[in-house]
Amino acid sequence: MNRRGFLKGLGTTGAVAWLVSGRSAAADILNGYSNPVSFVDPLLYDQEFQVDPAIAPNRIFSLSVSSGDPRPHGIVLWTRVDPAAIDPAAPGSVAFEIASDAGFLSGSVVIRGRASLNGAHDYTVKLPIQHRKLEPLRTYYYRFIYNQCASRVGRFKTLPEAGASLERIRFAFISCQDYSNGYYTALAHLAKEDADFVVFLGDYIYETVADPSFQNAQVRSVPPLPSGGSAAAGLEDYRHLYRVYKTDPNLQAVHERFTFIQLWDDHEFANDCYQDYHPDNNPNPDAPTPTLRQAASQAWVEYGVADVPFDPAAAPLDSVQVYRTFRFGNLMDLVATDERLYRDGPPCGDATSQRYLTQRCAAAENATRTMLGGTQRDWFLDTVRNSTATWKFWANEVTAMQMKVGPVFVTLDQWDGYPAERARLLSNIGFYGVKNFVAITGDIHSFIAGYLKPNFDDASEPVGVELVVGSISSANFSELALSQVPLSSAPLPVPIPTPPGVGVEGLLIAGNPHMKFFNSSTHGYCLMDVEQGGVTCTMKAVTTIRQPQAELYTLKTFLIKRDSVELITV
Repeated sequence: MNRRGFLKGLGTTGAVAWLVSGRSAAADILNGYSNPVSFVDPLLYDQEFQVDPAIAPNRIFSLSVSSGDPRPHGIVLWTRVDPAAIDPAAPGSVAFEIASDAGFLSGSVVIRGRASLNGAHDYTVKLPIQHRKLEPLRTYYYRFIYNQCASRVGRFKTLPEAGASLERIRFAFISCQDYSNGYYTALAHLAKEDADFVVFLGDYIYETVADPSFQNAQVRSVPPLPSGGSAAAGLEDYRHLYRVYKTDPNLQAVHERFTFIQLWDDHEFANDCYQDYHPDNNPNPDAPTPTLRQAASQAWVEYGVADVPFDPAAAPLDSVQVYRTFRFGNLMDLVATDERLYRDGPPCGDATSQRYLTQRCAAAENATRTMLGGTQRDWFLDTVRNSTATWKFWANEVTAMQMKVGPVFVTLDQWDGYPAERARLLSNIGFYGVKNFVAITGDIHSFIAGYLKPNFDDASEPVGVELVVGSISSANFSELALSQVPLSSAPLPVPIPTPPGVGVEGLLIAGNPHMKFFNSSTHGYCLMDVEQGGVTCTMKAVTTIRQPQAELYTLKTFLIKRDSVELITV
């Protein structure tokens, strides 16, 4: 293929790929991704794949590499070429390779390709690659090459074929990584785990930069936003935040080692956001901010690894679709929902006193209130009810269990602000006899284990369990109680009041009998061992986020046996 033919083949993705040996037969090219890389006949020259090992990757690939949304025959690859290494007048293209060997030894390279660099996407490169040459349930290695500089090597594992018999899978789930509140010491340990993939449940970035008067509360500082403000005000601000966060070496190490299934929560846009509204850092919270919502969505798509295209010409609620399903043979389905873009606003008002540590007003009980929106809700119920996998996992951004302190709810931003829809979901799961239903959740910066019930105020039987992971670094309840200054990433604006001699964790356990464990004094991740006979959740925590290194310890371990809605402490 000559250069003219190559450029013609780039198509809408700005990329083409080809098999290193053999032709790309049409029957072997799969188009399951939303905007897949096109395959062409093998190219006859390989100058762009020459590597000079003396060139360090950090200058050109300063944000390293990552992968996401695996399929039986596919993967999404991501990197960014630093603009300082690019001639803006002729940015050219970046090469990529996928191999069965981490050293890219001769004969191990399976797929090669090129992708054009484009300043309109901030020089990010995102490649949905799908071909039968990538075999199911197999580990592969990938890298990018630009001007003879090779990136660090990433690793990914494809999914098993749909319906394939599978005995075991291991994955981690994490969330909430405020850069300024601490070091990612938990990620340093996660990068050493033996796992097949990682689920990220949201709050990859935080949209605010701390007021200078709070600098003494920060462990490390986020450089000023391009807009000069204290909260993201446009696309360049959001891009800036992703670039800062993705420089963290521990985050890079986890991305290099594991493929991600990535969701968003509120802080990728703004705290407690709903649709294109946000109540905080906003002089007019009742007015929509569609331009800012679009900017946040675009930056998330550019810098994330989800197979989610962005349509800038569409309205904010239609420009992206984040909810999707992943099937791991006959063992488990993972159903990921979007709990921000379609939800109704705060039921009792926008003021913090009406959203946090408050009684529920009559409007909150309205049967029409929704967090998922009608279309997504129907899709979710159909997917869960019709699943033939042994385990049904719900990748759920905000806590589904009721959470009260006496007569008040901790926050109506969680499912407590949408009780009718929550009851509808959980009642359906019980009515249709869905077994082995497990929600995995982030957001509240606490480790929690408990039961899911259609009605949390009666003695009805649970229909599933919920496992909530503590934050990677975002402030938790204990840090909030001890802090002398506001913490921008704290789960609440003020501490939960407690009687003398009673801790917040004990208070919450006492007031919520469906909860069996609650810890909000540490940080870490959850490791899930999924087998046909049961699921083991190991909650792992670090000794500190205030220093660059920390020790790792097991906080709690739970076993859920097949066909049994019971949390067994191991």
